[in-house]
Amino acid sequence: MKNQTPKKFSKEEIDLVEMGKFYFISGKYDEAIEEFEKVVKINPKNADAYFNMGIVKEAKNDSSGAKKMYEKTLEIMPDHKTAKKHIDKLMGL
Repeated sequence: MKNQTPKKFSKEEIDLVEMGKFYFISGKYDEAIEEFEKVVKINPKNADAYFNMGIVKEAKNDSSGAKKMYEKTLEIMPDHKTAKKHIDKLMGL
């Protein structure tokens, strides 16, 4: 069975992702992660939430946590070029 990201996310998912991004930009990394975790509870196939969690974890110098989030992003969306670039960067490629 092939993983596919839904073409349309719910308003709640979109709002939570945006709130997570706001917290990230504000330097509130733990709050950002909480918002992205809420998204994946609603929709475990939301690649945007995993990708953004990776960005936050990378900013917190949690390389292994970031790598896991980028890998999850790629499981859902194998053609996510930016997630692949971040994994390569973390692995020193």
